[in-house]
Amino acid sequence: MSQEPLKQIFTSLIQGTVRGRCEQGHTTSGRAFVKFRIVHRTGYRKDGQWVSTAPMEFEVTCWDEQQMLLARSLRPGTEVLVTVKKFFPYVDQSDEPIINITPADIVALPSSTPAPSAPRRQRSGDLVVSPHGEKIAAAAWPDAVIDPQLVHHR
Repeated sequence: MSQEPLKQIFTSLIQGTVRGRCEQGHTTSGRAFVKFRIVHRTGYRKDGQWVSTAPMEFEVTCWDEQQMLLARSLRPGTEVLVTVKKFFPYVDQSDEPIINITPADIVALPSSTPAPSAPRRQRSGDLVVSPHGEKIAAAAWPDAVIDPQLVHHR
């Protein structure tokens, strides 16, 4: 009988929201890792209404350099899609069951809320106060002041 490598039968994907900041550390043998937590929320429809179920929390531990770099850049609230390489269930310090995931891949999903691109322009009804104390309609006030004297007093 020849020993053939095991073949993967299925792939697990978990979509979740990053909760908190990432933690960095080293094992006792000196191997670096970065870990963060995600919350997966789910539910079902009953009589046309959405019923939320209890959220599931996962801990994602990255050992790969590229994944660690990505994990460090993730901010709380970011939606991610994690391809699972390995699951490891354990009980944390507060006796809560946690499933630790070693990811094969992590993808930050695009946000559904638009990112702020430029500062909000003032509405035409707003008033601004000039450097000299005058109240002027925002629409009449220039966006850029070219006079060096005014810039100094701003």
